[in-house]
Amino acid sequence: MHLHRGLANSLYWQEQRLRGRAPVKERLAWLRANQERTPEEIAELQFEKLRATVQHAYRTVPYYRRVMDERGIRDLESPADLRKLPLLSRDVLLNEQQDLLSSEADRDSLQVNYSSGSTGRRAQFQQDLDFRLWMRAHQLRTYEWCSGWQLGDPFVLLWGSEIYWSFKQLIDRTENLISNRREFNTFRLSPQLVSSVLDKLVRFQPHLVSTYSNAMHLIAKEAERRNLQIPGLRAVQGTSEPLPPALRETIGRVLGCDVYDKYGMRETNIVSHEQPGGGPMLIQAENVFVEFIDENGEPCQDGQRGRMVITTLNNNSMPLIRYETSDLAAPLARTADTTLPYPCMSSVAGRLQDLILTPDGNHIDAYLFSYLFMRFPEVHWFQVVQSEPDRLQIKVYTPEGLRKGTATELTERIHHHTGYPFKVEFESLRRMPESSTGKFRLCVSELGTVTGQEPAHVGA
Repeated sequence: MHLHRGLANSLYWQEQRLRGRAPVKERLAWLRANQERTPEEIAELQFEKLRATVQHAYRTVPYYRRVMDERGIRDLESPADLRKLPLLSRDVLLNEQQDLLSSEADRDSLQVNYSSGSTGRRAQFQQDLDFRLWMRAHQLRTYEWCSGWQLGDPFVLLWGSEIYWSFKQLIDRTENLISNRREFNTFRLSPQLVSSVLDKLVRFQPHLVSTYSNAMHLIAKEAERRNLQIPGLRAVQGTSEPLPPALRETIGRVLGCDVYDKYGMRETNIVSHEQPGGGPMLIQAENVFVEFIDENGEPCQDGQRGRMVITTLNNNSMPLIRYETSDLAAPLARTADTTLPYPCMSSVAGRLQDLILTPDGNHIDAYLFSYLFMRFPEVHWFQVVQSEPDRLQIKVYTPEGLRKGTATELTERIHHHTGYPFKVEFESLRRMPESSTGKFRLCVSELGTVTGQEPAHVGA
């Protein structure tokens, strides 16, 4: 049973106002209005925010003041001047935590967040209320880009992050009920859970589902096996993982809906989203400034794939300037088919995370391991390799060595969360392994993947 869309929309904004989030509505309206601007106006708006971010960082952030003084930079005359600043690596982010915090940070609203992303290297950062308000507004706008969805239409989020679920409160569940929104935890993708979630989707009849690509692919395969459709489903928004053509085709064909790609990370919020109706990925220029650089650190040409370097524009408490993501993508030229005035990019060329398979048939998502490992600061990077059904080989980059107690606790947590007593072998590395792309998958299956791909090579 759904509330009428207009009523759900009204109740949602009333509830947001009572929670101190009234500015989200104003920001969403501003973002919508920006869609009517010209590409030149968007570029000018983005540079104004970029320049203000750099000026603020020099004035209030010790780390940036130091590196900018070393290079004789205090301001930007053009976006190209940003390249005079050094890249911000995850090592620097970890080692300079306090010096990356602004002296004007909104300390009362700061929240510490973590990410290991698809590269497996742990990151820690802080975000303020202003960032979170912009984050919500951008999320709502990207949902609106998915086949005409509007706030108040039935919506489902399938999510596996225990960090996300740990922040859930009773008031969040109330918000979901009054706004025709449902959330289901896909942390542990057992066949039973996949079947149960599919049944819930069939009953709830969402117009839009946002979820991990892996999770939705498994749900689509279950729907195909059972010859089921999800009534009313217009679109699926894949997020947090690459969306390969094979998965996109299966999801769209089986569920009879449009499929959209979204790219972002905890550090930055949404970076890009596929344009309405399908097409290139459009960079969220009000939220981030994106550079694409080659192996020499030079800007890529249109269509040339390179490393993505991102500057956040909405977190003055801890701005991230030239943050190195290790993700690969290419800038694209606008064409006559580009419907909105934002800069274009390709989909991110990361590999789909392999699923770890338990001998009793459960699929364990790579993000479960991400959640487990990010809790241990001594582990800077990890990779789980499965070459036998009952055995996991785990490489960990631990500059100071891996404590026996940490290995024991991780093993216990893996057994608990996967529901299977894997034989776990740790290999502690004193330096990062090499990779031809600079990117590593969190999990590598040598058993052959559920997506029909050939067995993967370790280190890919």
